[in-house]
Amino acid sequence: MRDPERQARLGSTFNVTFPDFPGFQLLPRRVRIIQEIGKHDVVELYYPTFTRFFTKGVATGLPVRLTWKNDKASGEFIGYTTGVKYPTVQAVERGTTIRCVGASFPLKEKAHDIWVNRTASEIATDIANKFKLKPVVTQHPLRFKQQILGEFSYWEKLNELADRIGYGIQVVGSELHFHPIDKMIDQFMTVIPVMAFLDPNTNPSASYEGGTLDMFEPMITDYNESSAYTRSTKVVSGVDVRTGKIYKATNSPNTIGKKVRKTTKDPLFTKVETNVVANTQSNAIMLSEAKSQLSRLAIPARGAGQGDPRIAPWRTLEIRNTGDVSDGFWIVTSVEHLMFRDGRYQVEFKCATDGIGQNKPSATRPSSSGTSPMVNLSNEVTKPKPLVKKSYKLSSPAAMVKQTQIGFKVTPRRWVDR
Repeated sequence: MRDPERQARLGSTFNVTFPDFPGFQLLPRRVRIIQEIGKHDVVELYYPTFTRFFTKGVATGLPVRLTWKNDKASGEFIGYTTGVKYPTVQAVERGTTIRCVGASFPLKEKAHDIWVNRTASEIATDIANKFKLKPVVTQHPLRFKQQILGEFSYWEKLNELADRIGYGIQVVGSELHFHPIDKMIDQFMTVIPVMAFLDPNTNPSASYEGGTLDMFEPMITDYNESSAYTRSTKVVSGVDVRTGKIYKATNSPNTIGKKVRKTTKDPLFTKVETNVVANTQSNAIMLSEAKSQLSRLAIPARGAGQGDPRIAPWRTLEIRNTGDVSDGFWIVTSVEHLMFRDGRYQVEFKCATDGIGQNKPSATRPSSSGTSPMVNLSNEVTKPKPLVKKSYKLSSPAAMVKQTQIGFKVTPRRWVDR
């Protein structure tokens, strides 16, 4: 994180509760929230003191709930404690960090599940139901003869399936979202935070967006080898073992899906995907489209500025006052929120887009967050909206904690959908 004294603004608040330990109300000095596409949400709670509670009472799997807000919006995290870190040497301040993982934590489980003649969407729904999460799933037509969990955890399997068909995955509260890339982006387009450098020609006190951005560093390129999904034309092929017929399909990330920017370029290179094989021509087309979808957002950037709970994976940011090339919509790929008990709140993020210049409007995407009837930034500032709907509960009604001679015995409960 950048220098908090220079970068952070005051005015945020947060609260942490452990439902199975309602008597423990000590507020952490610092909260760090780490979110990234395809990974479990992580929260780190830092306490400046060390007590027996941290090692005896905080067992792996203990439910935890974090809420935070500022003048723009509010956010919420539900998950489980997974570990405690503390120093054993003598020091003036023996701080303790409690590490937590989001509601997707139970999906780390591994088993021997086999799915026969099922689509990826049906498998995602099955996994969500198995762990009592609410499946929010978009159907995909590609049907697999057989899928085996094998060495994968359930979370890893969901990511592997999403990668195969050009989908995104995210657990929001107690909901498991499994959608095409465009839908992952569109479902959160009603809330678009503006991050902007202070415009020297504007009175800062008259602008709700002024000075929210401290650093923005885009990598404007036609070919980014360091990108997780390099922008290239995708070729998928296969052979019918009975007839010898060859199936082949080619798709470009510049010709599928909804563009974020008006100016996008054709890929420089072609990539033959050898990790997927098509057994029909229609499957070849769907699989090549999927790989092209994943390589669309290949122009990366990183930034930092004023904390905002609305900045999260798959959400859209509008960057302003950085120049005509980089100004516009960017899709968040990862974010780190850092909050302090005294109200300081800062954020660092990574994002990506598909082109440069002006935004490309569509029926569900505005041309600008300040003018679209879908997104009223002034209203968002004055009327905070939580990102997570409170549709969850704990799997049993009462805390199950027993004190023993060696500490506390906790029967784990899980966050589940209502």
